[in-house]
Amino acid sequence: MTQQTGRRRLAGGGRALVVVLVTLLASTGCVASRQEPGQATAAVADALAEAGSAGETARIAVGLLDEGRVTGPVADTVLLDQLRVLDDAESALTTLVPPDAATAARRTTGLDAVGDVSDAVVAARSWVAVRSGGDLARGAAEDTGVPASADELLADLASALDAADAALAEAGGP
Repeated sequence: MTQQTGRRRLAGGGRALVVVLVTLLASTGCVASRQEPGQATAAVADALAEAGSAGETARIAVGLLDEGRVTGPVADTVLLDQLRVLDDAESALTTLVPPDAATAARRTTGLDAVGDVSDAVVAARSWVAVRSGGDLARGAAEDTGVPASADELLADLASALDAADAALAEAGGP
């Protein structure tokens, strides 16, 4: 058997596999996942609760750094971890298929709130870099939108957390 004949057999086998997979998927009725309104609302509330927790953890880390109770690298690690939590919360919301208009509106509000918290945590990481003498400290930190003080940053975080809390209350969370 030549190498080209072997390739033709593999290609034919690959086509057969594709046909089988398409047939199986079509027969199982693959559709977008469906949730009941209560389940979808709970998913929105869970994502917002996670975002609120991440924002509160970021607020604590900034406060501790400002008080000199943790180092810049420790605060940065905490903030980076919170960005991962926020990424998970955003992913939960973006992949949710709302079953009704009310849930769709809650999801949109939730995405905005998670985005606000994420923006504040990103700004906190930049502030930590400036505070710790990182690359931003050598340049013009003012031109990058880095908050000038811990108080300003904490106010931004508090505002973002308020928006997340309001969205959570709207979604029926605690």
